[in-house]
Amino acid sequence: KDWHYPRVILDINCKLPSRGRYFQLGERDPSPYIAETIRELHKQGATVAVVPCNTAHVLYDKWAFDSPIPVPHIVREPLQVAREAGASTITPLTSSSLAEHDLFGALAGEFDLKCKSLSPNDQAVISTIIEDVKKFGVITQNNFNHLDKMVSSSISEETSIIFGCTELTILKDYFKDKNIEAFDSNSALSEAVLKIINIGSY
Repeated sequence: KDWHYPRVILDINCKLPSRGRYFQLGERDPSPYIAETIRELHKQGATVAVVPCNTAHVLYDKWAFDSPIPVPHIVREPLQVAREAGASTITPLTSSSLAEHDLFGALAGEFDLKCKSLSPNDQAVISTIIEDVKKFGVITQNNFNHLDKMVSSSISEETSIIFGCTELTILKDYFKDKNIEAFDSNSALSEAVLKIINIGSY
């Protein structure tokens, strides 16, 4: 029923400074703008804030430290889910900016997980797939072929994948068919929010 779901207030602000351009080109820091958005949502009645951008969490301590409401961490949540599912080693698939900061690797130890990072060439494949999904909503055949080669040579069934970018959820069925366990950061974040507001699993 409708009333089993939480009320959701959205602020889809495409004018926020780019996280990637901040890291790569030294443009405006998005942190103050994210913090202000959280405060605005709180004033509108939000009791928990969700920032569904993995790369933004490199700056988490700058925009969440004085938040008036809880802000679950989009990197810690899937690591927790992976650990509870019995994973021992994870390979995060992320934006190039997030990969450069190795946030998953930096936090994996908190959950007794080992983190296997992609090679620069493999990261380039993932970055082009992210751009494909942003531009076209699908993965071009050429990049899909590159992905197949990457997975065959670099990813084993002993490694659990974490989708550390919103656009990569499109690969869920692909890895399922390969019998490679995959966890989605946004799904884990959603589950964490539901626990905070005591609604339970969706």
